[in-house]
Amino acid sequence: MPTISAEALTEHVSRIFQAYNVPNQTAEVVATSLVLSNLKGHDSHGIIRVVEYIDWLEKGLVDANATLEVIEEKNTILIADGHFGFGQLIGRQATEKAIYKCQQEGACILTIRRSGHLGRIGEFVEIAAEAGIVCFSLTNTHGGGILVAPYGGKERRLSANPLSAGAPIDGNSMIMDISTCTIAEGKIKVAKERNETIPENAIIDGNGSPTTSPQKFYDDPPGALLPIAGHKGFALSLFAEVLAGAISGAGCSKPGITRVANGWFAIFIEPKAFCGQDFYQDQLQSLKTWVKSSKKQDGVDQILLPGEPEEKIFSERTENGIPIENSTWQKISKIAQSKGLIIN
Repeated sequence: MPTISAEALTEHVSRIFQAYNVPNQTAEVVATSLVLSNLKGHDSHGIIRVVEYIDWLEKGLVDANATLEVIEEKNTILIADGHFGFGQLIGRQATEKAIYKCQQEGACILTIRRSGHLGRIGEFVEIAAEAGIVCFSLTNTHGGGILVAPYGGKERRLSANPLSAGAPIDGNSMIMDISTCTIAEGKIKVAKERNETIPENAIIDGNGSPTTSPQKFYDDPPGALLPIAGHKGFALSLFAEVLAGAISGAGCSKPGITRVANGWFAIFIEPKAFCGQDFYQDQLQSLKTWVKSSKKQDGVDQILLPGEPEEKIFSERTENGIPIENSTWQKISKIAQSKGLIIN
């Protein structure tokens, strides 16, 4: 398993995308975003996605030249169309516009339709939190990407439909980035590449029986992911469809959609416009102190807020490099070699 620095990995990935006629700036944004996912420990949304993205480029499912279009802007509403461009670029462009509007108006409701795969949504709420903005978002896959069984069902009917949120706190950020199913499908891919098993009660096979085998998820008939917390996760997933699917104009989960894209619904809030900056900071700092003061269970060293585990991994991998599965690196190297590129 090679271990590669973030800088070298970013350069390699960017060069590959450029070789496939992706504009230099877009290639750099996408590469930086994918490597950042690896740095944060979210390997499921890291460079393992290069193989998939190149396939989409070759099939015309993502437009390398597309950029964000603002369809309508009024008061606190921002409605955008990504024209199936790379989601890492579309999401960043939309987030920056929403932050600016939020700073002017006190709040912004953003919707995006027809974005390419947005990748790790946590990146965008991190950008908002770093700007002092609280953000909460829901995502769907534009009707495609059906992976999750409804509560009580054994066939795929929904996508992973992640929820993400960010809040500035004590000079740092509290970040939530979770799917409404037990695990992200990308983690099944990683487990498959590593010849590892899936945690129990996360997926079912094509017959509806619980399994820990990642291969069973991809068999015929295919398996399915399960919603988190049973009926509760199922309900959250459905409302991701309502807001990120219907309200955004992207469309809800349905059969017959082969193009994986993203609809996004996000609320941006400027704390000082609602409760005042001093009150906000005081309450969040007190909350942090109160939560961390709890007596710890056996074997627990410290209580970590959402986002803190990622920051620990970020520090470790920035210093020591990013471990990449052999099979993933071999696939990426093969793609590079097909374009006459040599990556070490």
